[in-house]
Amino acid sequence: MDSQKSIIEGAIDFHIHSSPDVIPRRLDDFEVAKFAASAHMKAVVLKNHYGSTAARAVLVHKIVPQIEVFGGIVLNHSAGGINPQAVEAMHRIGGKYGKVVWLPTVDSEHHLKVFHKSGIGIKVAENGKLLPETAAVLKIVARDNLVLETGHISSAEVMAVIRQARLLNIKNILITHAMADVPGLSLENMQTAAQMGAFLELAFVNDLMGENAADDGHKNWHHVSINQMVAAIKLIGAEHFVLSTDLGRKPDPLPAEGYKLFVEKLMDEGISQPEIDLMMKQNPARLLGI
Repeated sequence: MDSQKSIIEGAIDFHIHSSPDVIPRRLDDFEVAKFAASAHMKAVVLKNHYGSTAARAVLVHKIVPQIEVFGGIVLNHSAGGINPQAVEAMHRIGGKYGKVVWLPTVDSEHHLKVFHKSGIGIKVAENGKLLPETAAVLKIVARDNLVLETGHISSAEVMAVIRQARLLNIKNILITHAMADVPGLSLENMQTAAQMGAFLELAFVNDLMGENAADDGHKNWHHVSINQMVAAIKLIGAEHFVLSTDLGRKPDPLPAEGYKLFVEKLMDEGISQPEIDLMMKQNPARLLGI
């Protein structure tokens, strides 16, 4: 690590997958935090599709106090689906480090449909109207000032969630890898979401996906190029975006290394340092309240 002057100094990575996990990961929670700290990053968010990372974040923080580590819960089947009690427990256990609530990811109906998987998918809305349990989760997010992430739900569901979140005065909304197959937002959707106050996540892993992906699990996703991401930033404005890596799989770069590469590639395509700082530092810090 070039610890003297790191290109990602002060950065926040909102999306890292670490072990223990169902899928083999390159690094465990402690290693993620140590690498991020040595790159002089400000914070990381640990994500797991099958288990809450709130308690893990609390423990990591004790061992690696040089960096802020946040966790949360993904409302997949293993959490009981759209389960308000699971959200309550996550935040009570994690305290200020139990901060993020992701709507369903790999178990969402939309995800199963897009990737041709069998099983009963989880919906958060029907005919543009949120299901009662989704509304109950949103109320907890609003009350406790948590971060609401949209996960892998459909674009129609994303828009319904944002509309309701605004009515509840939820301040912190992040659309999970907005340009990926799931949710699969159009640029028009992204513009509308940004106008309604949601932040849009750009994840470096989407540039590593597609038929040439190093990881077999990523070959069935579409490649989202750096050029496409840059065009979206130019169209919508850097003030609406949050950078993350969504890294963690074995063949992929280490998260902190991937983040550096991401920033370098964006700057090579004409994204300015002030724009990078907005997306890498200020916007994610605003969401996390740090």
